[in-house]
Amino acid sequence: MYRAAQAITVIHAHRSQSHWLRVIALADPQGPGRAPAFIAARGERLYRPAASIGLHTDLAHTQHLHTRCGSPLGSDPVTLRALIGGGNAHELESHALVDRVVTATWGLAGALDEQQREQTRPARSFRLWRAPTPHAVREAQDRVDAWTEQLRAAMGDLNFVPLSDLTLGWDDVTEEAAMAASA
Repeated sequence: MYRAAQAITVIHAHRSQSHWLRVIALADPQGPGRAPAFIAARGERLYRPAASIGLHTDLAHTQHLHTRCGSPLGSDPVTLRALIGGGNAHELESHALVDRVVTATWGLAGALDEQQREQTRPARSFRLWRAPTPHAVREAQDRVDAWTEQLRAAMGDLNFVPLSDLTLGWDDVTEEAAMAASA
């Protein structure tokens, strides 16, 4: 779920720069109950965010997410029409709920970074090092748990529509340009 939320957050960051991006969820081929992969579509072209990191990594979560949001999306060789043929593609129905996912993702990333700092921070100076206090570690874990629940609730509220039910050309920039030129 955290990896999927990172992908949504990255696509949302790029969507704020280019409103033509659509968020597409690809069902996991291993079956229901698994988090879908998220890609962006602009017209017929598909774009993928860079690799996500899991909850239990030593990397700085916030820094990784900032880097991914600032990096360009990777171009995918598959076309949107090819995805529709497989029947596993669904489009995010409303982008209004995405803000909750983005907020919870950033909050969870910050809480994970804080938890990592608490677990590795010495309680005293280097010479008198001792393990972190259990209270601080427990508080950091509680913050991670709270943000995880918020993210789970936000992800659960997202609604998707099968792509076959939608008009594919609604956001095609070339169609818009042709219509403007003919007017």
